[in-house]
This record gives sequence, structure tokens and C-alpha cells, in this order.
Amino acid sequence: ICPSSYFTASCLSSGINAEYGGAERTSSHNLRLESERLRCETADRTRRTQKDINVKLQDRIENITYWKTEVDRQLQKTDQEIANLMASKKQLEQAHVATQLPHEVATTCLKHREGRLSIDLVHDDVEVQLLKEVEMIENVQALLQQRILESDRQLSELRHCKSNLEADLKDKCTSYGLDSRCASLNNGSLGMSLHNNSVKIDPKSATPASYEAFSHDNITNSEKQRVSSCRQRELNEHTMHQTSSDLQNQAETVNESFRIRILEMITAKTNLEENLNQTILEIGSMNENIAALKEAIRLKDSPMRVAHMRLNTRAYRPNIELVRDPVQYGLVEEVAQITDSVEALTSKLNESLGKLNNLESNKKALEEDIAVKTNSLNIDQSQCLRLRKTLVWRSFRPATMFSATSVCHSKVPIIL
Repeated sequence: ICPSSYFTASCLSSGINAEYGGAERTSSHNLRLESERLRCETADRTRRTQKDINVKLQDRIENITYWKTEVDRQLQKTDQEIANLMASKKQLEQAHVATQLPHEVATTCLKHREGRLSIDLVHDDVEVQLLKEVEMIENVQALLQQRILESDRQLSELRHCKSNLEADLKDKCTSYGLDSRCASLNNGSLGMSLHNNSVKIDPKSATPASYEAFSHDNITNSEKQRVSSCRQRELNEHTMHQTSSDLQNQAETVNESFRIRILEMITAKTNLEENLNQTILEIGSMNENIAALKEAIRLKDSPMRVAHMRLNTRAYRPNIELVRDPVQYGLVEEVAQITDSVEALTSKLNESLGKLNNLESNKKALEEDIAVKTNSLNIDQSQCLRLRKTLVWRSFRPATMFSATSVCHSKVPIIL
């Protein structure tokens, strides 16, 4: 410092520089301290943020894993239910096919019975039961076809659920892979780059609530459709069991009606044949009677000729010898007696001939009735009943082949 009370220009200049240099050093020092603090703060914040993101990624992966497992489980159950319902539908189709032969047999029996003749062409109990059987089979076929269509609709619903679950599961598998890859990334990973266009929130993207609601709705709808499918299978089972039982009972009723009718016709035919035999015997006896009457009439001819010849011969007695003696009265009475006998025999012969004609007519009628009964027996016994015996009735519902997972736990009232 200059001894003078005044600063020189050089002293002033050096003083200013010294003061300015100290201020800059202080400012620089402070900046370094602040920079170090900022570096530490941002590094710590970045570490904490990245750690938080890692935790959130793990939570997200666990959430995806949970929903992926649930969706996959529902998908497997839906696949099993589809298989079960398809098996039930196949049984319905087999049951529908199984009704074709009984229907054909019943209609064939009705056509055969149109060949009955005369008085046997009657609307009897057999025909009533056959017509009822045909109507029942047609109603069963319509009901089975309805159940098949219902099963098809239910299968369509199940397949729609399966498609949604498969799409959801596929998306979750993709998301699981992407988030797992993100979780595996760290600051030392290779091949990383900046993607400024991805640093944004898509307003159209799903919220966590809508994400869970989407999968929950898929699962809920799947469960709902499986319950409906299970009820449909129960309805199918009940329909096949009930219709099979009804048709079998009706078939047995028809067969019993045939047996009763056949027994009635056999009895009637036996009675007719017995009457025919008795009639034939009576015709034989009547023919013998007629022959005997004719012979008796013929035998009256000679006594009549003798009596007439005697009367004629005695008419030539001369004069007083032509007397009305007992011989004359006896001859006249004999002629009258023979004449009465011949008339009585002739009358009885005519009556016998009339009776013979009646017997012959009865014989013909009996033979015609027997032919009618024989024809009816041939139709009912040899054609219809024999044809019906070819039917071996079994329940429509074969042994259950469903797995334990296919059992329906819900009890649903079944209304046909």
C-alpha cells in the first residue's frame, strides 16, 4: 500500500482485481457445493424412482400372473364344458336316430292292418295304441330336435366365451412377457436407447379398474354360460331318460294290445271252426235224412200202385158184385193214407232241402269268417307282432362318460 493518503491508478486496479477474484472463487465454490448436492439429490431420487418402478413392475407382473392363471383356469373349464355339452348333444342326435326305426315299424303295422277284411277292419284298441305311439314318437323327435338346437345355441355361447378368454389370455401372456422384460432391464443392460415418442400417457388406454373389470367380466360370463350349459345337459339327460321311458311303456302297451287282440281272434276263430265242423256234420246228417226221405217216398210208390191196381181191377166186378165192401173201403183208405204219407214225406223233404240250403249258406259264411280271422291273425301275429319283436328297447342315455369336473352342482328345476 502506498504511503500516500491517495491511491494511485495502479493500486486501484490491483485492489479491484483482488476483490473480484475473491468473489468469483466464493461463487464457484458455492456452485460446486450446490452441484454436488444436486447430483447427490438427483442420483438418489433417480435410484428411488427406479426402485419404485421395479416394485410396481413386480406388482404388475404378479397381477398379470394372477389374472392369467384365473383366465387360463376358466378357459380349461370352458373347454371341458364344451366337450361335455358336445357329448350330450351327440347322445341327443343318437336318440333322435334311434326313434326312426320304431316310427317306421309303427307306421308299417298300421299299413299292414289296412289289409284286414270285412268286419275285422275295425278301429280297435290296437289301432288306437299304434296311432298314439306314432304321435308320441313324432312328438319325441320334435322335442329331441328342440334340445339339439338349444344345445347348439349354448355351444355357440360357450365358444364365444372361449374366444374371449383365449384373446384375453393371449394378451396377458404378451403383456407378461413385455413387463418381465422391462423388469429385467437395469442401467447396465445393453442395447438400450431413447424413445421420446413413448414418453406419454395414451388417453385411450385402459385404467387398472377397467383392466380388472374386463377380465372379471370374461370370467363371470364364462361361469354363467357354464352353469347354463350344465343346466342344458341336465335337461338333455332328463329329456332322453323320460322320452325313452315313455316310448318303451307305450311300446309295451301296443304289444299287450296286440296279444289281447290276437287271443280274441284265436278264440273267435276256434269257435268258428268248431261251429263249422258241427255244421259240416249236420250237413252230412241232413243229406242222409234227405236221402232217407227220398227213399221213403220212393218206397210208397209200389204200395200205391198195388192199391190203385186193386181198385181198378175190382171196378170190373159185374152187377151186384160191385159192392162197397170192407175191401173197397180199405183200399180207398189205403190210397188216401199212402197219399197223406207221401205228402208228409215230401213236405219234410222240402223242409229238409231248405234247411240243407241254410246249412250250406252258414257253412259258406263260417268259412268266410274263418278266412277273415285267418287273414287278420296273419297280419297281427305273423307280420306286425313279429316285426315289433325285432325292436330291442334300450334307454337313449348311454353310460355317462363325463369327468368329475363336468358334474353340475346347481340344482335347477327342469320343465318339459
